[in-house]
Amino acid sequence: MGRSTQTPSGLLGLGSPAGRQLLLCVVITAAFLLLMIAGWNHYAEQFAVREEFLLSPREILISTPPAWIQSDVLADAVEKADLPDQLDLRDRELTNKVASAISAHAWVRSVQKVVKQYPAKVLVEVEYRRPVAMVEVEFVDEGAVRRGLIPVDIEGTVLPPGDFSRIQANDRYPRIQIDLKRPMVEAGMKWDNPRVAEAALIAAELLPHWSDLKLNRIILKEDSGQHYELELTDQTRIIWGSPPGKELPQETIAKHKVQVMLQKAAESSLSSHEAQPSLDLRTAGRAVTGLNPVHR
Repeated sequence: MGRSTQTPSGLLGLGSPAGRQLLLCVVITAAFLLLMIAGWNHYAEQFAVREEFLLSPREILISTPPAWIQSDVLADAVEKADLPDQLDLRDRELTNKVASAISAHAWVRSVQKVVKQYPAKVLVEVEYRRPVAMVEVEFVDEGAVRRGLIPVDIEGTVLPPGDFSRIQANDRYPRIQIDLKRPMVEAGMKWDNPRVAEAALIAAELLPHWSDLKLNRIILKEDSGQHYELELTDQTRIIWGSPPGKELPQETIAKHKVQVMLQKAAESSLSSHEAQPSLDLRTAGRAVTGLNPVHR
């Protein structure tokens, strides 16, 4: 019996049935892959622009600002931030980007939480700053030296002055008089003089009772030892002492000082134009005979 003269390579030659079948399989597979790629590109593009994943930065939902804030916090934050025109829920950095944009606003103390929801929705939980006092400053206007008021929170952070009317600034909040210098920082930043933050702590303690106690301003006194005094509307002075949390040994704490003032007010002896010993709250209300009311 003679051997076949057909070589192994000839079995898979293009002229053989097996070779033609293999070529057909390769062609079909390649065509299928091309169709898959084309289809994926088509549908992936449609998937990428689905509206349920997209929203405008102005559609972000943030905690309702309190009544003392007149600014549009969200609009201001979006305008200043480098956010795209469309936010995509599928962006893994979206929550960080939104938190950074909102927290940069002067009225925002902190961003507590950013939550993405489907369909397209972003919720932001915000802690807002609360004004506690107005700091007196001097400025030159048309050649004349005038006084103005700049709002601060309990940490001495400068707040946007434009959110307060003249009546609110003058009548609703305690005043602080330190050095009358304007701050060298922008709104949203802490006043560069730490004494303002100390006085703001005192203002926060007195804010609920400011009008009832007929208080006018908080003053830093640096003669005979640094301490703070309270000036009443009739210019009578009360010695407050150290800021809350920084009391000297044997000095009355802030809440006790406030209670002493309320008690004295109830006795109608807190403010008087008649000469009398000044009230020294550092010693829980004991009179200091060497100091008399100050009238200017």
